[in-house]
Amino acid sequence: MKYLIIFLSLTPMISMSVFFIYGLGIEWFDASVEWLENAFAFTLPVVSNKLYYLSKIAGLSALWILLLAFWVQPLHTYVRFDLREFKKLLGGFAVVYAALHLVLFVAAHQFAVAHIGTLFVNHLFLSVGLGALMVFSIAPQVKSWYKFLYIGVVLVIIHLLLGYPMLGNTHVIAISLLSLGLALRLIKR
Repeated sequence: MKYLIIFLSLTPMISMSVFFIYGLGIEWFDASVEWLENAFAFTLPVVSNKLYYLSKIAGLSALWILLLAFWVQPLHTYVRFDLREFKKLLGGFAVVYAALHLVLFVAAHQFAVAHIGTLFVNHLFLSVGLGALMVFSIAPQVKSWYKFLYIGVVLVIIHLLLGYPMLGNTHVIAISLLSLGLALRLIKR
């Protein structure tokens, strides 16, 4: 089960790597991707800013892996489905993808510190997202700070609500599941 979780968690990273490398002029790689596109009837999206697009993919990957990690305890409590030994592994992958989301966002803005600082000051959802990343990075390291993870989940919900003027179905489902998971964890106490 551990290797399946690792493989499934690395799948978005592999697809992001393929998307990034495609079109850089490596002929054999581009030919292989085109063959796969024809064989499996899919096409890679064409975007103007690859790094920003990859940042969004990394953010979605972090969100869904965090959601799974957050639901480990309620699933064990209410359904007796035990994935507790993999909770830290899933949480670690969620933090890695969230950090990648941040790094790719900064890279999409050409690492311009003044511009990025202005963005973080003018757009609250960026600061809230950074706060969530810090909570999820630091809180698991200190045993007595475990309850701060609930604050991190609330910060992720706020990050999504403020970051998207029109929430898509994916985000609505994720916010609903995070809120329900938070409620189920707090009710059981």
